[in-house]
Amino acid sequence: MTASHEADETLDSIGTADVRVFQRRSGYRFTLDAVLLAHFAATEARGLAGPVLELGAGSGVVSLLLVKQFGVMGPVDALELQPAVHARLVRAVALNGCEGRVRPVLGDLRAARTLLEPGAYGQVVSNPPFRRAQAGVVSPDAERAVSKSEVACDADAVVAAARHALRPGGAVSLVYPAARLAEVLGVLERARLFPRVLRCVHARVEAPATRFLVQALRDQDRGLSVRPPLVVHGSGPGGYGAEVAALMDVPLGERVPEEDGG
Repeated sequence: MTASHEADETLDSIGTADVRVFQRRSGYRFTLDAVLLAHFAATEARGLAGPVLELGAGSGVVSLLLVKQFGVMGPVDALELQPAVHARLVRAVALNGCEGRVRPVLGDLRAARTLLEPGAYGQVVSNPPFRRAQAGVVSPDAERAVSKSEVACDADAVVAAARHALRPGGAVSLVYPAARLAEVLGVLERARLFPRVLRCVHARVEAPATRFLVQALRDQDRGLSVRPPLVVHGSGPGGYGAEVAALMDVPLGERVPEEDGG
C-alpha cells in the first residue's frame, strides 16, 4: 500500500515485522520503550485469552507490534485522547493492513467507566506519560506535553482505567522510570492489581536501571517474580545487546530511538 504523509510528518518503521507509523517531525516520537513493552506484555501474558486494550496508544506502535510482530491474536483496542494523534493512528492501522485486528478508539482513559465495558479485556498495556506534571519543564508543544507529562492523566488514572477494563485474573503491563518503582507498585496494589512480574531495564551492564516493566493481575496475588535485568546496549547489531537486537531491524541500529520515554 502506498503511503502519503503531511509536511510535518515522517513515516517510520520499527521492529522485525516492519511496523510503520506516522509521527510529527516536531512532536512526540516513539521510543525503544514501546518495543520493550510490547515484547514484555506478549511474552509474560502468553495464554491469556480475550481482547487487549492499549491505554494512551499514541501513534499505535505498541498495538501494531503486538499483533504484527509478537503474534497477539487480539483484537487490540487502541485508546487515544488526542484527535490529531488518533487520526494518524487510524491511517497507520490501514497502512499496516491491521484493520479489525487493531481498532482505534478516540477517548479519554479518565472516562473509562463510561467509555469502556467493565471486565471486557484479558490484557491491558500502557506506555503512559512518565513525568509528573509538577516535575521539570512541561513542553510548550501540547502533543509532547500530553504524551510525556502527567498533564492529562497520572499513574492513578491509568491504573484505575486498567482495573475497570480487566476481567478477574486479567493482566496489565506497564513501563515507567525506575525512580517511580515504589510509587507505581503501591498504586497497583491499592487497586488490587497484584504485581506478578518485574523486570528492570539498564542502558548497559554496569549502569543503574533507567526503566522497569511490570505486569500485575486483577484480584490474584500469585507472588512477584523478578526477571533478569534487560540490558539495552551491547555488542549486537546496531550497538544493542543480543536480546534487544533480536527485536529490532538491523537498519534501526543506525538510529537508536531516544530513551527519555513516555
